[in-house]
Formats: sequence, structure tokens, C-alpha cells
Amino acid sequence: MNTQIRIGRRLLLAMATALCGACAVGPEYRTPPPDDNVPAQWHARLPHGGEVSALTQWWRQFDDPLLAELVDAAEARHPDIDAAVAAVREARAAVTGSRAGLLPGISGNGVMTRSSGSGDSGGADTPPFTLFNGSLDASWELDLFGGARRGLEASRARLQAAEADWHEARVTLAAEVADAYVERRYCERLVALYRDTLESRRETERLTTLKLKAGFVAPADEAQARAGSYESENQLIAQEGVCQQDLNRLAQLTALPAAQLEARLAATPDRGAQAAGAAAESADRSGIPVPTNPAVPAVPAALLSQRPDLMSAERTLAAASANIGVAVASRLPSLSLGGSIGINHLAHSGQDVRSWSWSPQLTLPIFEGGAGVARVETARAQYDQALAGYRGKVLVAVQEVEDALTRVDASVRRADAARQAERNYSLLLASQENRYRLGATSLLDLEDTRRLTLASRESLAAVELEISQSWIALYKAAGGGWRDDAGTAVGQASSPSGGAAAAQNPAGAGA
Repeated sequence: MNTQIRIGRRLLLAMATALCGACAVGPEYRTPPPDDNVPAQWHARLPHGGEVSALTQWWRQFDDPLLAELVDAAEARHPDIDAAVAAVREARAAVTGSRAGLLPGISGNGVMTRSSGSGDSGGADTPPFTLFNGSLDASWELDLFGGARRGLEASRARLQAAEADWHEARVTLAAEVADAYVERRYCERLVALYRDTLESRRETERLTTLKLKAGFVAPADEAQARAGSYESENQLIAQEGVCQQDLNRLAQLTALPAAQLEARLAATPDRGAQAAGAAAESADRSGIPVPTNPAVPAVPAALLSQRPDLMSAERTLAAASANIGVAVASRLPSLSLGGSIGINHLAHSGQDVRSWSWSPQLTLPIFEGGAGVARVETARAQYDQALAGYRGKVLVAVQEVEDALTRVDASVRRADAARQAERNYSLLLASQENRYRLGATSLLDLEDTRRLTLASRESLAAVELEISQSWIALYKAAGGGWRDDAGTAVGQASSPSGGAAAAQNPAGAGA
């Protein structure tokens, strides 16, 4: 009898092993190929003749040590990065849980009982005795049709999507920090312009007062000069308030104290102030950083591997495909194997009673009222939604790069005209100020020239800001350099609490 049981068990295990080696149900996932939504080349003109360089840590191409320092601080301290790291850890734990579903489960139990009893009709009490019970239980649901393997496949795809989301959080944060930084430098540039204009108007007011005392001008001219000084002071105070708001934004992004940030920004204030005071400085001395070795994406199809949000969407699509197999497998029969080995030991007699059992269980869904069909249809619909979302993100990615390329090209071509206009208006203003001192022109003509000159300087600063911001937008749209040419992967242990170590590698060892 025992021989027959052993033979039957071996045959059942052999059959289960053969079935487990069969193909998993559900579709075999294939990455969607590029379609007509991805053009063969960019429509917008490529700046700098289309030169291509690495996008890795693109913010260092601005050759501004403080900008690089602020980006590093944001990656190490910002809560969004910590949240993305935690999401990766959660996805890794889900992979471990899915893998455990493919393995048998074993549990042990142990019980000790100490008891005694009394005899009937006043008889003698039964002496106390001790009973030890121990058992080892095992259970294993065989993955006959690959449903558990599809579940593991989906978990791994979601882990890869979480890692891509972590990279996307880093790319977005770096772009936001860089944008806030150039906005602050632009604001400092305007403050320097308005301060310079205020000093010039106060000098004009002083000269006008002297002319009034000498009887060369009317009192209305002095009132006009004084009004101009107050107007410039109002502009200066308002712009200083905007700069404080820019500082607060930087403090929020980098998680650094505002006072510390202000001190670091003030440590290198001369570029913006000198550019404004010198009247006709070029962009490289404006205080608004621009990339010294700009990079552009090589071909549109490269976006599919360069942008982390597209990688996340593609991995989400892969998980949705695997979920179809999970839903299909839930409609098919399942086979579970269970068994236990136990021993009962009575202490005072020294007797042992050993027992064992094993129980294969076959479950066959017969009637579910259409629930199984609904699960499969739901999984297929979710896949179709994920596919549409992925294709939509590809379209958005192409548009964002085209828009950024257009912005870069337009702003760079505008810059020279803006510089020439500012230079000539500055020369005209200097001439008008000399003529006013000599009494050769009116205060009205001088103020008109001053307003035109100030507008040209503001326009030049705005163009230089647009150049920097358009490059930032291009780098972000092109994927932000989240993966380098060497193909560095996330594979180092991370810090559970985030910080600098987590900002470098959130996923830990690859699953």
C-alpha cells in the first residue's frame, strides 16, 4: 500500500513539473515599435548646427558652480525624491512577494499540554502528565498555467516603472531648480537696472533743482524730475519684492534655509550688477547663466530611451500585458499540494505517536456568473488604455522637444538685435544727459530717451532669460540625461531615509 502511495505521489509531482514548464497563458509582450507619430528628424532648426553632446548632468554645462550645488542639494533633500525612493522600495517588496507565490510554503507548530484529572465516585486523582505535539506543514499551489509567473512579470515591470519615475522626479526637480535660479539671477539683473536708473534720475533731479534756482527752467521741470525719481524708486522696491519671492521658491526646492541661500547668492553678485551698470554688456556677463557647450537630442526616436516618463509608461504597458495572463489563468483549474508530518510525545510514558498526511487539491471553476470573463476583459481594456497613454506621451514628448528647439532658435537669433538696440540706446542716453547738462535739450526729451533705454535693457535681460529657460526646457524635454552613454543602471544599495545616497541609487540590487 505504501509503495503504491509513493508511486502515485511521484507521478503526480512529475506531471505537475511538466505542466509548470509549459508556456504561460496570456499574450507575450512586445515593446510597441515607433510609428508615424515619431518623425525621422526634427522639424525645428537645431541650434549650433545640431552638435550633440552628453546630456548627463546637463546643468553643469551652464558653468555655474552655485547652480550645480543647488541641484545637488535639491536631489539630496527634497521630499519628492524621498517619495520616489520609497515607491521604488515598495515595488521591490512587491516583486519579492510575487516571487514567493511560486515557491512552497512551510510552517511549523509546537504545543505543550500539562494536565491532570480526578477519578469518578471519589476515586484517586490521575497523576499529572505532559503531552508534546509538534507538526511540520507544507503547501504549494502549482503554477500550472503561468498565472503566478505573469504576476511576477507584472511586478518586475512595475518596479522598472517606479525606477523610471524616480529618474523623472530627478529630471523635473533639476529643471525646476535651474529655472528658479535663472529667474532669480534675472530678477537681480532688473534690480541693478532699476537702481542704476534711480541714481541717474536723482542726478537729473539735482541738476534740475540747480537750474531752477538759476532761473533756467520752470518749476514744472523740477516736479517732473522729482516724479521720475519716485517712479524709479517704486520700480526698484517692487522688483526687490519679486526677488524675495524667487528666493523663497529656491529655498522650497532645495530645502535649504532662505538666509543661507541669500548669502550664497550674494557671494557672487557682481556679474549681474556689472552688466546692468555697464549699460552694454554681453550675455556671458549678464549674471544669467547659459550653457557653454549646449547639447541637443540626436534624433527623435532617441526620445523613446532618453525620457524616463516614456520608459515608465512603456513598463506600465508591459505590466498591463502580464495582467492579462493573470486574469486568463484565474479562469483555469488550479492544483495545490499539501502535507504535514506530526509527532505526539507523552512525557511520563515515553511513547511517541508519529503521523503524516498529504492532500492534493484540484480546483476547477465551473460557474462564476461571467466574473472570469469580466476579469479578462477588464485586463485587456486596461492594456488598451495603457497603450493609448504611452502613444499619447510619445506625441507630447515630440511636441515638447520641437517647441523647445523653436524657443532656443528664436531667442538666440533675437539676442544680437536686442544687444545692438540696447547699445545704441545707451549711447543716445549718454549723449542726451550731456546735452541736458549744457542746456541743449529739454528734460522731456531726456526722460523719453531714458525710458527707451530702460526698455531696451529690460528687453535684453528678458531675451537672455529666455535663452537660458529655453535650453532648460529642451534638456528636460529630451530626457534630462537620466541615463549616460555608459548605460549606468540603478544597482547600488540605497539609503532608506533618502538623502544623498538614495538620490544616487534608489532601487537597491536589481530584482
